[in-house]
Amino acid sequence: MKARIIVSLVALTFLWSCSTTMKYTWTKENFEGKSFEKVLVLTISKNLKSRTLFENTVVDLLKEEGINATNALNVFTPVEKLDELSEDEIGNRIKSGGYDGVLITSLVEVNTKDVRVNNYNYYPYMYGGRYGYGYRSFIHYNYDFMYRDEYRQEKTYVLETRLYDVNESDAKEAIVWSGQSELVDPSGSESASNAYSKSLVRTLMESGTIKN
Repeated sequence: MKARIIVSLVALTFLWSCSTTMKYTWTKENFEGKSFEKVLVLTISKNLKSRTLFENTVVDLLKEEGINATNALNVFTPVEKLDELSEDEIGNRIKSGGYDGVLITSLVEVNTKDVRVNNYNYYPYMYGGRYGYGYRSFIHYNYDFMYRDEYRQEKTYVLETRLYDVNESDAKEAIVWSGQSELVDPSGSESASNAYSKSLVRTLMESGTIKN
């Protein structure tokens, strides 16, 4: 069986849950998918537990698809800072290991908004409702409403994943696929890792981007 490689670089301290498919995808023109020779799964994270969890989850899912994959803890160790390595050193480690695919995942945007969480229904003027009919009661109840703990902050995280063909001589042509997902109010890292990993692997396999 051929070994395949994907290197997954995730610039996250924690991993989050997401939908079951990538929301947006792009494929290089004329790229019809490839059987990569080896698969290396790497997560960039300050949190070793999150990194290990994600790498191992992706590895397991790829193996279920018949792909020989491994995590990258022995290639880029937890004590190393990749920004302190030269680009040549990073490239040499990947190529010397026989890896020919690089899948890079990173956090590209965080959006925050206030979300109303109260159980009250708001009715138009004709219905009256809890606000009454006069301007005094409307002002009073709205002010009271706004200063209660009736709102919470909702965060949306945008993750982008890019797949590179290491054997492409022209660096500008090396990217062959990319995808984005939005993650709303993530909770536990384990369920989040499972959800994102499944979304990523499913999209890559079903689209034929990675062939087994």
